[in-house]
Amino acid sequence: MLLEVYCSKFDPELNETCSKEEVPGYSCLAERCPNVSYTYADHEIAYTGKLGQTSDTQSFIGFGGEMLPDDADEQEEIRLKKVWEEICKKKIAEAYEEYMSGLYSDHKNREG
Repeated sequence: MLLEVYCSKFDPELNETCSKEEVPGYSCLAERCPNVSYTYADHEIAYTGKLGQTSDTQSFIGFGGEMLPDDADEQEEIRLKKVWEEICKKKIAEAYEEYMSGLYSDHKNREG
């Protein structure tokens, strides 16, 4: 499950306080922090590091915004989301294959 987690302490209009310095994450949810909220992250692809959290905005992208033409109807949106899903799955498989081929190549070079 992939969630987008928000902290209201970053909203200057709300003037909330929180002792945590890091970005909102699992600890905020586990501690039931009153400043935290979350929503589902539909049609997203992401790389997560330690604790399953993304490190920056370059680590994830989701379907939406400029990816959906203004004139797209409901059927076109469904079709485009299917295209996005296929591309994401292909890129995940490619990343795995590239990593594994590099891993074995590096290992062979070290052995000698």
